[in-house]
Amino acid sequence: MMTEKKKVCMICGKPSETSICESCKAHIQGEAAGEKQKAEKQVLVGSEVEKDRRVKSQMEKKEK
Repeated sequence: MMTEKKKVCMICGKPSETSICESCKAHIQGEAAGEKQKAEKQVLVGSEVEKDRRVKSQMEKKEK
C-alpha cells in the first residue's frame, strides 16, 4: 500500500498544491524586484559619477 506524499510549500512548509505557495511566491518576487531596483539605481548613480568625471576632465582641458 502506497501512502500519498503530502504536498507542502518548500519555503514555509504549509500545505500547498504547488512546490511554492502563492504567499511565499509573492514575497520572493517582491524581494527580487527590490534587489533589481537597488542594482539599477547603483548603475545609474555609477554612470552619473562617471559622466561627471568626464565632463570635469573635458572642462579642465578646455581651460588649459
